[in-house]
Amino acid sequence: MKLGRRSADRDRPRRRPRVAGRPRPDSGAEDPDTSAVHDDVAIPLIEKLSHFKVRALALSVLWLIFFVACQIGLDLLRPDPAELAKTGVWVQGTVEKVEPSSKAGRDKITLAYFGGSKPRTIALGMRAARGLEVGDKVSLVHEPGNPAKLLAIDGEAVGDSDDVLLTPLSFSAFLGFPVCLYAAWLWRARYRSASKTGLREAMATVRPGWLFPRIDVYLEGDYKLLQTRRSLRIAPRFEGLEKVPVFIGGEESDMIVIFPRGRFSKDTLYTVPVKEIEPDTA
Repeated sequence: MKLGRRSADRDRPRRRPRVAGRPRPDSGAEDPDTSAVHDDVAIPLIEKLSHFKVRALALSVLWLIFFVACQIGLDLLRPDPAELAKTGVWVQGTVEKVEPSSKAGRDKITLAYFGGSKPRTIALGMRAARGLEVGDKVSLVHEPGNPAKLLAIDGEAVGDSDDVLLTPLSFSAFLGFPVCLYAAWLWRARYRSASKTGLREAMATVRPGWLFPRIDVYLEGDYKLLQTRRSLRIAPRFEGLEKVPVFIGGEESDMIVIFPRGRFSKDTLYTVPVKEIEPDTA
């Protein structure tokens, strides 16, 4: 009897394992997708999208900290006009020449003044809005014991080289914070979209292109044209690959393509964010 029961079990068709993105048999689906990737493979790959979100959030926090540090540095480097009036040496200068500067909104001003016991001339960049003209008299403050180093002109502190360096760095941090925050939001949307659809096996061909190349994706009985999104994870590195096996997941503008080649190792996978666009005839 036991042998007969085993024989009957052997003849009974086995149930296929559950795969990511595939409806269960009792859901009313007529034709299950045989290109769907099994949960054991799909779930760890989809979870990595959440890691990308965390990285972007961490970068946004670092940019914010860097911006605050730059602002503190600028405040420390920017001398107090009242303090300059107490410690600096006041002299009177004359505007000898006014020339346009390469920087927008600024002029190159040549000033003549007596520093110590001899006349001196210095050229500085100043705001064009001050409207200085040749022959105008200005009040200057130079460093005690060093007449060549001007500290202020008409009560306005003269910028130092460190100040010039920190200003663009601070502006970069000011832009980097919202960009990374937006990137974290995008990775969160891709994670949710891929978790909803699961991953599918496909063949991909990366078209020539530098920033945002298009990708032809061939699925089982289907075709999609994808456009890469703005991201540090780009697809031009795969340009020239034809019909390479990939995983795709998500839908519409929140899709991903996982290539079988990493940035530093060919044995790792590489995820590229993409969006679906209308197929063309190119």
